[in-house]
Amino acid sequence: MPESYTHNPSERPRSFAGLDQVINYDVYDKNDDHIANVSSVWADHTGQPAFLGVKTTWLLGRTHVIPAYAAEVNHGDKKIRVPYDKDTIKNAPSFDAEDELDVNREREVWSYYRMRGPQLPDFDQPREARRTEPQATGSEQATMRLHEEQLKVGKREVDMGGVRLRKIVRTETVQQPVELKREDIEIERVPASERQPAGRAFEGEQDIFIPLRREEAVVEKEARVREEVRARKNVETERQTVSGEVRKEDVKIDDQRREGERERGGG
Repeated sequence: MPESYTHNPSERPRSFAGLDQVINYDVYDKNDDHIANVSSVWADHTGQPAFLGVKTTWLLGRTHVIPAYAAEVNHGDKKIRVPYDKDTIKNAPSFDAEDELDVNREREVWSYYRMRGPQLPDFDQPREARRTEPQATGSEQATMRLHEEQLKVGKREVDMGGVRLRKIVRTETVQQPVELKREDIEIERVPASERQPAGRAFEGEQDIFIPLRREEAVVEKEARVREEVRARKNVETERQTVSGEVRKEDVKIDDQRREGERERGGG
């Protein structure tokens, strides 16, 4: 909240020579931080310059309103210094540049900046030509300023997702051939080559056991490093074309002279 400031109705913006002269002046806060440029100037209900409009990037398309009272104007450097800080101006009431400041909106600005404005009338309708419009005078030359918007493209980083590496375990069947040995037995009967005495024949049963052996496959598993997976982030640059609508002021000439006057004037 800005510091309280009581406006003296007789006080006017310092060194203001005219409403239209400060358009595009640089505005600085009380800490000499640059805020923006003056995009419009509003007069109060007395017709005196009372409010500066600065269009910043804080709120796209809106104009933040700053009281012009107590503003220090340097026409040589085209610089205006206001007695408020950047945060105060950032949160100040904001309107469209084409809006008229009616009495309620004036009160809203005075209330926010904790200022006591001049005595306001009891009516609440907008007043015409409150913003800066150079008027034709009795001189032979009149000037009308035409403004245009320019498209300024900035850059910011946004989250576009990412890539996650997650290790999983898969099971598969592997077949590998192996040669296994096994023992077998061959029975052969042969006749005796010559007679031999029977000896202790028929004295009982005789049992002979011959063991047989074989090989069987034994499976063992051993873990080893098969490969490494490396993820490396690269930065690529691509060119894009950004489009946007900008406004440009032009002039439409409405010749309101009578037909005879127009012919004598070469129109």
